[in-house]
Amino acid sequence: MREEGLSIGAVIMEEWRSIARDKRLIAILFLTPLLYTLMFGYLYSNDRVDQLPTVILDQDNSSLSRQMVQAFQQTESFAITSQVYRETEVEQMLASGQAKVGIIIPADFEVGLMRGERPSVLTLIDGSNMVVSNVATRGANEVVSTFGLGATVERMQQEGLRAEEIQSAFQPIPYSYRVLYNPTFNYGVFLIYGLIGTVIQQVLFLGISLTVTREKEQGTWQRFAAWKASPWKTAYAKSAPYFLIGLVNTFFTLGIGVLLFELPFRGTVLPLLLLAASFIFALLGIGYAASLFSGNQVGATQVTMLIAVPSFLLSGYTWPTEAMPAPLAFVSKLLPLTHFLDGVREIFLKGNGLAMVLPAAIALLLMGLVTYFLAILVSGTAFFWREKGVAGELPEAGSTKYVS
Repeated sequence: MREEGLSIGAVIMEEWRSIARDKRLIAILFLTPLLYTLMFGYLYSNDRVDQLPTVILDQDNSSLSRQMVQAFQQTESFAITSQVYRETEVEQMLASGQAKVGIIIPADFEVGLMRGERPSVLTLIDGSNMVVSNVATRGANEVVSTFGLGATVERMQQEGLRAEEIQSAFQPIPYSYRVLYNPTFNYGVFLIYGLIGTVIQQVLFLGISLTVTREKEQGTWQRFAAWKASPWKTAYAKSAPYFLIGLVNTFFTLGIGVLLFELPFRGTVLPLLLLAASFIFALLGIGYAASLFSGNQVGATQVTMLIAVPSFLLSGYTWPTEAMPAPLAFVSKLLPLTHFLDGVREIFLKGNGLAMVLPAAIALLLMGLVTYFLAILVSGTAFFWREKGVAGELPEAGSTKYVS
């Protein structure tokens, strides 16, 4: 095969000219890495997770137990938000997400310490987020150990013992904890569900984002001008197959996780169905709008990938939303994956029902409704079809150019 007139240098220069003509590609190549680096660096700028909402059950209600509560309050890791009177209330607040940590101080706590006994302070921890459970475990252990040393030293000083005798006789308060929903700190339980949601999002974004641009590139998009008075028909016809594909993928992949890898499923199917349908609806709305307003398949894919790439990090899975800077926490609430994974943890790990999943489902449905509404509103205008070079004409009878 001859290569007359073709040189490597010429091809390289041609590629550079192509890049220079595509402003969107230039932005993706040069600005996107910079912006995402700044975003991810800002995401972890708080350095640590702190001010975890904490509920207290003080069964002793003594001077010393109140000092223990104050010790937890004075640390950066915990923020006392409420006090209850039964252990079941502590567990209910952890299950509902109102608290991430529960501290249970036993009855006769002060009397036991003064007698030289070792009463145990129990810490209940929401283990549905590995970052939260690790921080809470370390922080509570530090508080209990430090407080136990102080209480023991004070008691022994009252008995007239010297510092050397106190040090040799010191017995710390036993630190006991129970991690709910993931007691073995299994990282797979925490991570696999998040990755499944991310993959489903990527697949649906890729599929639906090409649905309109493919028609444009093939020259068959104009046939939908017949529906410009009822643009919802186009949106429905283009989205319905992907909605069914999304449902099948969601239940199939999550089912594999439960049956093959023995991941926990403590909830019921109905809340999961509502959550999955809402999530898919939101993704399809965003993808359809991106495809509608893009001139080609590459452009539609670029738009959806700009949304998908930061979704996992901003979803609260790798870093809790409570620990994010306020602007990024706000952005995370605008991403479908955030609400879907919140709901997945509620169903699969906590075993919560419809009431706890409903807020996430409503948020996802609103995302889908807004994006579909904007897309349908624009595609129903004569201006939109004039821009596409159609001006609302229908193909001639018997024409083979468009498929009816």
